Amino acid sequence: MRNRKTWLYIKAALILLFTVVIFMMPTEDTFRKWLRFGMLTLFVFSFIIDLTRYKKNNG
Repeated sequence: MRNRKTWLYIKAALILLFTVVIFMMPTEDTFRKWLRFGMLTLFVFSFIIDLTRYKKNNG
């Protein structure tokens, strides 16, 4: 994407939305719990990487 700041806002909103969905609709299936946790971890990790790259280039 051309505008990285907008993309960071979109990623942050998606992480928050995903977190809310996890807490509002809990599951009893262990596999789904770990899958959701893994996806959330991956999103947060990629957000942190993108944020540090953005700060490095614009800092």
